[in-house]
Amino acid sequence: MRPRDIGNVSVAPVLEAEGPLLEAAMVFPDWNTDAVKDDPWPLAPQFYDAERNLLVIAIQSFLLKTRRHTILIDACIGNDKERNNPAFSRLSLPWLETLARAGARPEDIDIVLCTHMHVDHVGWNTRLENGRWVPTFPNARYLFAKREWEHWERVQRENGLTRTGDYIGDSVLPVMEAGKADLVATDHEIEPGIWLDHMPGHTPGQVAVHVKSGRDEAIFTGDMMHHPVQCARPDWSTNFCTDKAQAAETRRKFLDRYADANVLVVPSHFPGATSGHVVRGKGRGYGFRFD
Repeated sequence: MRPRDIGNVSVAPVLEAEGPLLEAAMVFPDWNTDAVKDDPWPLAPQFYDAERNLLVIAIQSFLLKTRRHTILIDACIGNDKERNNPAFSRLSLPWLETLARAGARPEDIDIVLCTHMHVDHVGWNTRLENGRWVPTFPNARYLFAKREWEHWERVQRENGLTRTGDYIGDSVLPVMEAGKADLVATDHEIEPGIWLDHMPGHTPGQVAVHVKSGRDEAIFTGDMMHHPVQCARPDWSTNFCTDKAQAAETRRKFLDRYADANVLVVPSHFPGATSGHVVRGKGRGYGFRFD
């Protein structure tokens, strides 16, 4: 995604990584290339490495600047974190330098908004300093949906997030303990023209960030969709969804509501141009027209 304006709001991507990163069947339990052979655009090489059966995904944040605030949407994986997935563990990536090129230093950020509390959306909330995890953005308020925090606080307490590694312990709790977090409703208004939309299913309290400025409108959808194939097959939820049926219902309603609408859709993980518009496709499916 290139930097752009949504009315009076400037938007820039802050890319941490992009490429063939995840095995298709590991992400989608229903994965079957024959199921989309009549609408093959989601399997184009820029989205899918057929030889290795890997999905091409982006891991990124989005920097929004308004007249009132500098806002960071999501915080990627982060550096130095111990994770059970080798691709996510003990990274040393120049994300802070990428943020600077996008137009902000950590101290410039007023608000950090995590669409949900998964490992690849909270990592840069903290950084390692003298052996301790401290908030990366010293002047920011971190906004978490209250419903989302209550779910993951319970999960972390009960099982320690053994599948992924305890990212709540190193990337969320230090922010809470520093008194920098605000627990908000899933329809919270950040400022006039920027508010949250509840997108349940992938996680209980996942939210999208809805921006409306002048005649322009955009929705940063978090992980409501992970990959363009979910436009063609909205019934395909991921193995990472806490409620696959609800995730599919949320996705179908979203796609139906915004198909052929003049609303920019910005999924977290779509590679390349990332943003675009939902269009009606064949049968019950949809398409995605990239900018």
